[in-house]
Amino acid sequence: MTQAQPSATPEFRRVAQRLRDDVTGGVYAPGQRLPAAAELAERLGTNRSVTERAVRLAAAEGLLTTRKGSGAFVARILKRIPRRAAALLGVPEGSEADGTREAVEAELRDMGLASRYFPTMSTERAPQDLAGLLGVKRSGKNVLVWETRVFAVPIGAQPTDPGTPVELIRTYLPLDIAAGTTLEQTDVTPLDIRGRLAELGHRPTEFTETIEVRPPLDDEAQFLGLDTDNRVVQLTHSTTAGDRTVEISVSVFPAHLWSFSYRWTAS
Repeated sequence: MTQAQPSATPEFRRVAQRLRDDVTGGVYAPGQRLPAAAELAERLGTNRSVTERAVRLAAAEGLLTTRKGSGAFVARILKRIPRRAAALLGVPEGSEADGTREAVEAELRDMGLASRYFPTMSTERAPQDLAGLLGVKRSGKNVLVWETRVFAVPIGAQPTDPGTPVELIRTYLPLDIAAGTTLEQTDVTPLDIRGRLAELGHRPTEFTETIEVRPPLDDEAQFLGLDTDNRVVQLTHSTTAGDRTVEISVSVFPAHLWSFSYRWTAS
């Protein structure tokens, strides 16, 4: 029989909930630095050890971000971003599976936020688990990869505002399809890729999505500002044209920032 951990004591639960309530209730503003541990402990009516554990828990839940040597800060986004996907059927030519990304943009606007995309392009060897799906050889550089870092900023924010990292997207395109086409142009965004595939004669006919929850990889944790107690949602989206998979996008989201819902219409 395992013993309860100290962090599960009534005192810890009380302090952790008080800290959650203070953060979500507006006692501390988004982006504000929390008081130092000793002062915060006094405000919470407890000792420093319990306070520090409560701060770590709140950080794991995504309510706070911690910076070594700088303290703890309230997360700039406290509400979940909805990603609502309708049935992956009846897709107009050149569109995304269901207009999901456009819908996310609308959800962000409703939250007073706007997205900023920072894409980079490279030619690489396809990951082993994707090479067969994309129908490419497993040797040499065989895919065009767009890596896009997505930030959310308050609407009207200054260009220097770093915003909050909310998504990391890696899109893989078979090189025999993408090389020498508009898919290699520097102005491509995740909103454009499937439309450009359609223009090149690869009109999407089927979409699949797979979702898993896992710990972040080191580079993902660094970009998304996560610690080892956080989790990410990995969404793998495949686009098929005819009998071939022509695009695979692997999106990584901080689990505490997003909610996912799907809707289908009965036939």
